[in-house]
Amino acid sequence: MPEVVNTGSLGINAFSEDHDRKTMIQVDHVSMVFNMANEQLNNLKEYFIALARKELRFKEFRALDDISLEVKEGDVFGILGTNGSGKSTLLKIIAGVLEPTEGSCTINGNIAPLIELGAGFDMDLTARENIYLNGSLLGYPKRFIEEHFDEIVDFAEIEQFLDMPLKNYSSGMVARIAFAIATVIVPEILIVDEVLSVGDFMFQKKCEDRIMSLINEHNVTVLIVSHNNDQIERLCNKAAWIEKGHLRMMGSAKEVCDTYRVLGGHTGSKESEAKVFEALTCDIVPLSSSYTTIAADSRYGMAAKFTGLCFSGNVPKVILASGDHNMDSLISTGLAGALNAPLLLIQNDHIPDATIQELKRLNPEEVILVNSGDMPKHTVLDLMEQHIGQTYPITCLEGSNYPELSRTIFSYGKARKLWGESVIATYVECVTDLISLSPYTYAKKCPILLQDPTLDHLDEENRQIAEKEGFTTLLVLGDSRGFPEETLQSLEQQGLSVTRFCGKDVFDANTLINDWLISEGFFNKDMQEVLVAAAWNAPDAFGAAGYAALNRCPILLEDPQDLDSISHTIDYITGKNGQIKSVTFIGDRMRFNKMDKLLLAKTVTKALLDSGINPEGEPIDQSTQNQTDRTGD
Repeated sequence: MPEVVNTGSLGINAFSEDHDRKTMIQVDHVSMVFNMANEQLNNLKEYFIALARKELRFKEFRALDDISLEVKEGDVFGILGTNGSGKSTLLKIIAGVLEPTEGSCTINGNIAPLIELGAGFDMDLTARENIYLNGSLLGYPKRFIEEHFDEIVDFAEIEQFLDMPLKNYSSGMVARIAFAIATVIVPEILIVDEVLSVGDFMFQKKCEDRIMSLINEHNVTVLIVSHNNDQIERLCNKAAWIEKGHLRMMGSAKEVCDTYRVLGGHTGSKESEAKVFEALTCDIVPLSSSYTTIAADSRYGMAAKFTGLCFSGNVPKVILASGDHNMDSLISTGLAGALNAPLLLIQNDHIPDATIQELKRLNPEEVILVNSGDMPKHTVLDLMEQHIGQTYPITCLEGSNYPELSRTIFSYGKARKLWGESVIATYVECVTDLISLSPYTYAKKCPILLQDPTLDHLDEENRQIAEKEGFTTLLVLGDSRGFPEETLQSLEQQGLSVTRFCGKDVFDANTLINDWLISEGFFNKDMQEVLVAAAWNAPDAFGAAGYAALNRCPILLEDPQDLDSISHTIDYITGKNGQIKSVTFIGDRMRFNKMDKLLLAKTVTKALLDSGINPEGEPIDQSTQNQTDRTGD
């Protein structure tokens, strides 16, 4: 993936209703350049020698580049951006702490800057002494501090500890004192730099209330920097997004925050960003039916959720595999399909509660334990007895390494004539491609044969299985390093149909696999639903194969932090010309936030409309985004 963070302007909105209000802050084409030495100078002697030889060279670091913005009286103006984007530098210029290299900054009113809470405190002095010391540094007369002393102490809630040295205070208590001192006056302009992110929850709420009282009761103009998008959207009426010193977007707080959630700090090409931005800002109102979520608090809970969606009652068999190791569950997928059995995950020394509850509900006649070495049969039996109150007959499929384990699973299925016509060959840790293919693996009862990724040829034992065990189709996940073309051609000459999937990256391979499944008629003609999983958190999708196979829906892999990946998903949905009616996200808001979901919901709805399909359903309430998932979370 290209490690590119874009810095071009996405839009600067003017507000027509602002003309009648006084301008409090005018930032006009401001740039800030810092000089950084090209080489390390360890002492003054080295410095002066380099200076005398005219070898003292610096390189410029442009912290801000041609920033212009205007803040009107009564505005609550938020500034967003990733770390190192120049937000605090801009505030220091506005507060008068720094002089801009280029441009100008005009201030109309007195400023209370909350930029460095606690700066100027002496940790050996008591809180009482520090209130006077810090107040004097902020320019308050001693009489003013005396008049407001009780108010400061009451807000900071430190009455019992006034005469204790500040070095004995927690950082949160120091922040309370600093905030109380800084906001004891009513300024015309209040500048807040990440202040609302310090201290405990109750203190943060108290700070917000104090700021809101300044806004509502005194019409104070407020400039806020925060990494908390929800906070900016809640408190501010306007916002600006700064990225790597460049002003990317300015407009209403909701508009800027929504865009920042999808694009802020993300990598990817300019073309991909433009496509994502266009999809995000289109005027399509998505339907509530266009997306849903299947979520749980862990991979173990996810596997249990999918099991609950696919199996309603008692089952003959359940497969248990380690959730601590990726390959255990992935190479069990074909066996689960062949046995029509749920696949649940356990930990090496623990059975998660979600798995326990499903085992109780399903009450299997037998448990198949897939063990790569960390889960002895007796340990699992002991854990069942301890947590469930009973044990189930266990068949343990083991191997000292993954290639051996994969062949153990194959032999188990062969002895019971479980396998279908296709076999899959790949290398250990080919995680995402196996997830992409997992609906087919489950539905077609495919064994998976693994080999060491360092091999430059097809593992001989695996070759013998593919060649002589009656399979008609060999699916290869991997390039020619481990699966040479001449070997595959040789197998084709002996009657095997061989298909290799080797994409440029995870997302390209995902598309290649899904397109092949469509060409094979595996998915429904009208797919209706697609699953979307986070490529960087693949275990969420370990239990999805049965659900995807049952509903004949593809699994799309996406990295919400990578714009090229998001663009890829948009292209896939759009390219199906209205076939896709809904997107089901796998994972909670830590995987996909509400704007990630809204973006694809808009894409689905637009594709339907562009194809002449009039979708039925209720529009999403974009102001609250209160859509819930089908499983009750």
